[in-house]
Amino acid sequence: MVNRLKLIVRITAAVLIGIGLNIYFGVAWIEASVGNNEHIVEKQSGITPLIWAAIIIGGCITLTLSYVSWRKYRAEVKAKEARNKDKLVD
Repeated sequence: MVNRLKLIVRITAAVLIGIGLNIYFGVAWIEASVGNNEHIVEKQSGITPLIWAAIIIGGCITLTLSYVSWRKYRAEVKAKEARNKDKLVD
């Protein structure tokens, strides 16, 4: 279980670092007209909302599955302790 927890922490840290880098180094397209230096247009990439939606949905799924796995693990440990306790009594 400790290895699973470490894996979850590492994945969460990697996702948060990735989000931070995406925000800091966000993709921006710059277009300039050929003959006119006054007209510079900046527009964002259209894929950004899709990425955010995938991150939010994936994060919710990951958190839910992690919570359910943790609850299952705790229940198994308690059941094992109860079985061991019953065996010790004569």
